[in-house]
Amino acid sequence: MTMFSATDAAFEGFRVVRRKPVVLLWWAGFYMLSFALIFALAAGPIIGMINAFGDLEAMGPAATPQDFEPFMAAYMGVMPLMVPLGILLGAVTTAAVARSVVEPGKSAFGYLRVGMDEVRVAVVSLVLSIVIGIASFIAFMVAIGIGGAMIAGDVPGAWLVAIVLGIAAAAAVVWLSVRLSLAVPITVAEKKFAFFESFKMTGGHVWGLIGMAIIAFVMTIVVSILASIVFFPVSMGLFATVDWQALENADIGTILQSAGPMILVAIVLQAISAALQAAVTYAPFAAAYMGLKGTATHL
Repeated sequence: MTMFSATDAAFEGFRVVRRKPVVLLWWAGFYMLSFALIFALAAGPIIGMINAFGDLEAMGPAATPQDFEPFMAAYMGVMPLMVPLGILLGAVTTAAVARSVVEPGKSAFGYLRVGMDEVRVAVVSLVLSIVIGIASFIAFMVAIGIGGAMIAGDVPGAWLVAIVLGIAAAAAVVWLSVRLSLAVPITVAEKKFAFFESFKMTGGHVWGLIGMAIIAFVMTIVVSILASIVFFPVSMGLFATVDWQALENADIGTILQSAGPMILVAIVLQAISAALQAAVTYAPFAAAYMGLKGTATHL
């Protein structure tokens, strides 16, 4: 029996943390480990990109296209590593959040795993991102093409038609994204590559899922604001301990050495905030899956 409630599902992330508060520490720790791993593997290009950006900032409007080359070279050196790592590390996080809802008994290590679930989630997420990206490109190109042709032909009301077509294209992309939004919890719960199974399950529930997603999005903003308010005194206190004027022209190594404690604390606080935001963002979709599947116990 379907027991999907959009408003109840939207707050599932808070329930996850309330049931198992320790997961917040596990997920925050994983965020910090991910950051450290990425920086360790790409420290050279990252530092080069930061230094190059600093040089560009110092040049201001006088910077020439040639001056951008060191920054772009460093950027291109980072991306081939950052993108696949980001996909894999993101899959571990989203799978853990989904598992906390669909398999609440498997709470060891904060539901974090590195196995076939995570591989499947990474593949499914990548494929569906490409599908949505291609669909978005086609929808907006059609809207721009038709609208642009009407405007160029000086057709009466062309601008209004172009705006309506743009809104329709955006609505089509949102609709497709919602129809595919349960792919990750299905993949984790049913142990398979669930590329399009979400389509069947979400039929007739698009508006409810949109409402759920809006509430969850608002909650992530609230969490971010509250975290900023709570962490602000700590951050400002540590900020005041660093002699920033002395570091004005220092290289990145010197800055990291001098401001290291402040940066470390900032990373810890940001990781805790990011962990809570991940729960608030992703858990509702797993709760929606459980409700639509008819296996929810708390909705």
